[in-house]
Amino acid sequence: MIRRPFLVAPIAIACLFASQGLYASRVNMIAPVNAMFVRSKTVKFQLHNASAAAMDLKAGDTALTLKAGETIKLDLPTGTRIVTNAASSAHPAGTLVLEVSTGFSGSTVTLR
Repeated sequence: MIRRPFLVAPIAIACLFASQGLYASRVNMIAPVNAMFVRSKTVKFQLHNASAAAMDLKAGDTALTLKAGETIKLDLPTGTRIVTNAASSAHPAGTLVLEVSTGFSGSTVTLR
């Protein structure tokens, strides 16, 4: 009769340590294989310069010169940042003009 408490105590201690070990274990999540092969979505839109002066822009790694009143068509991946490359009267150098998102698809963005 006295043997029963001696057997319950080690089992209870083992369960306590096992639960902590299971809680700290890494959760395995299976990522779909086709996610590695998906290209980033590109967005097609137009950029229009409505100011009186030319604008030097940088879209990602590409330098662009947008003359006064000119409209250009762009096809850029989402997340690409378009910044001013040179200072102008309205925008200092390095100013973020826009970050490409799917909301710009098929639209014309006018810069002033």
